[in-house]
Amino acid sequence: MTVSADGSRRLRVLVLDEGIPYPPNAGKSSRTWNLLRRLARRHSICILCYGQPNAPGTQEARAVGIDLRLVEPKANPAGWRLYLRLFLNLFSLFPFSVTKHYSHAFQRQFDELLNQDSWDLIQCEWTPYARFITHTPKAPVLMATQNVESQIWARRANYAGDPFAKVFFRTQEWKMRRFEKRALLRASAATVVTNLELSTLRNWGVTNVNLVPNGVDLEAYTPTPEAECEDGLLFLASLDWYPNLDALGYFVKKILPAVRAQRPGAHLRIVGRKPAESVIRHYSSLPGIDFVGEVKEVRSHLYRATVVIVPLRIGGGSRIKILEALAAGKAVISTTIGAEGLDVISGEHLLIADSPAEFAGGVEELLASTQLRRRLGDNGRKLVTDRYGWDQIANRLESVWYDVSEHQPTLRRVPLSPLGFEVTQ
Repeated sequence: MTVSADGSRRLRVLVLDEGIPYPPNAGKSSRTWNLLRRLARRHSICILCYGQPNAPGTQEARAVGIDLRLVEPKANPAGWRLYLRLFLNLFSLFPFSVTKHYSHAFQRQFDELLNQDSWDLIQCEWTPYARFITHTPKAPVLMATQNVESQIWARRANYAGDPFAKVFFRTQEWKMRRFEKRALLRASAATVVTNLELSTLRNWGVTNVNLVPNGVDLEAYTPTPEAECEDGLLFLASLDWYPNLDALGYFVKKILPAVRAQRPGAHLRIVGRKPAESVIRHYSSLPGIDFVGEVKEVRSHLYRATVVIVPLRIGGGSRIKILEALAAGKAVISTTIGAEGLDVISGEHLLIADSPAEFAGGVEELLASTQLRRRLGDNGRKLVTDRYGWDQIANRLESVWYDVSEHQPTLRRVPLSPLGFEVTQ
């Protein structure tokens, strides 16, 4: 740790993550990028992650002062290889999302960084990456949880129609809960993005937990009601994440027909990264739907929307896309799970509806009332301005860094393996 010219302490922080957090086109990458690029002005930050030297984002990360150490990405299994790995995981001590991201190359690079350099703090930017911390490092470890991972598996099991899939998801839920609890109890400290997760971790016995919520880049979004089109619904989400695909299918099948029965001109625009070809073909063929897919920037589509829909049934953490929509002054309707963890009030900042009939009725009400949309948009913009700017949230994370680096121990004696020793896979 060094001292900057202004007298503040400059920390050396090593971050473990799955990939380069730029472009910030998904909730997790948006959070990581917006926090770390701000803190890189005052601290020395190194990210160890999977990626290629010429990958998009490498120049942007280094331009803001972030040091990248890249590991050759693992090939994502597909087809029968994926199903074989899923089957073999039934006999693993670790959940699939942990074994999927583990590699000996990443482990070697991490161990080398620990041996070669001195760090004030190690931050795991996603819980499964706690798997790499097999030995006690000299620096304290901060687990930066994005959500309670086991909760997502539980909710996915709840909506699984196939009994074999339900059994698999329940098994993953059990494995992930065991892994999460051990990783969090073992860490020096943890951060969460919602009060609900704060309560969950404390119930697990995790004592040093800090609330560092999600946020929004307030300068990037400006309310532009004049750009709004008529009867335009927007679904904006990463289209390679199952909970979002579940939400989209739920809305199109259960809700959109009722909306169009009352307002035939209503149309749904789908914008999101990495859609599979099957997803593109399916939704492009349906009436009342404009499938856009991946775009370079989403703000123009957001500004054009009359109503932003968030019909999530599965998920955890909090939705940055809701904060971005509110920052843009848009009317939003969400399920309870979609708005989970945000300090929003239904009828004041957005509408919340959980049954298909309630959701359809809420969409129709918003499409019919410019006054209601403006009131919700104005209240939502004020809320995010007061509470959810990335600058103030980065300051909160920085305070956690100082506290953990100075006052917290290194790893506690809680093995990640349920057998009581480390298992390499």
